Amino acid sequence: MLVTDIRGFRVLTLEGEIDYSRSRAAAKTLFAAITADHTRYILDTTQLTGVDSTGLALLFSFCKKCHSQGFESRVVTGQTSWSRLLHFSKLDRVLHLYDTLDAALDDDIPVLSPSLSILDY
Repeated sequence: MLVTDIRGFRVLTLEGEIDYSRSRAAAKTLFAAITADHTRYILDTTQLTGVDSTGLALLFSFCKKCHSQGFESRVVTGQTSWSRLLHFSKLDRVLHLYDTLDAALDDDIPVLSPSLSILDY
């Protein structure tokens, strides 16, 4: 995982695959990146080559943890082969999704809520 700070966001770039066999290590790394020093997070998943249901759960859990602490989270999915799973799983209703990192960085509108609140789940 590559961690960079860009324009007030902590950007976490994930690579490879997140599946059952890798999810525990990935979760440990992701959750350790949430600190009181940063209140705005972007998960850049455009370099992920594969995600299974465990990986989707991890992305959701990361965003939920951010929101439960009063932090903002955004997810960049691009046109990855697995991104349609976010639609099928209905996670696109509770996660703030963007096609590009620039789009996520440039969205100046405060993120109040997609159609549902992530904290309701």
